[in-house]
Amino acid sequence: MLTRQDARQLIETEFHRLANIDINFPDRTTIDSIVYRPTQLIMAAKTVATLLSKTLEQTPKFSGKPDQDADEWMKDLTATFRMAEITEVQALNIIPTFLEGHPKQWFNENNTTFESWSLFKTRFLHTYSSPSSKQIASNRLRTRQQ
Repeated sequence: MLTRQDARQLIETEFHRLANIDINFPDRTTIDSIVYRPTQLIMAAKTVATLLSKTLEQTPKFSGKPDQDADEWMKDLTATFRMAEITEVQALNIIPTFLEGHPKQWFNENNTTFESWSLFKTRFLHTYSSPSSKQIASNRLRTRQQ
């Protein structure tokens, strides 16, 4: 019968035996962790990364031209950022790359006042959202037949 003291002694003996094993690695051998990642998962991750990259590249820049709807542009950009898992801090840092002309100048002149992404969005939409486009959208909804 094995007592607690005998079990403890066996464990200590085994621990000391294992602790004294000297493991030497040749200089040319690199130790890499062995992780099994199925090819399908690797390819899926690469495909998603490629799609996100292309989506970000193809996102139109906002220039403030009359044919651009600031509300729709911001919704699309926010959805793209969310899909790419871009944080609000990152979004605030990269937004100038999606602006051109007057909106980019406006951002550069006011960027120290944007303490958060939501504050930027609010001020951006207040500055560039057209009341007439909101009225047109509202009229379309009212006249829409189901």
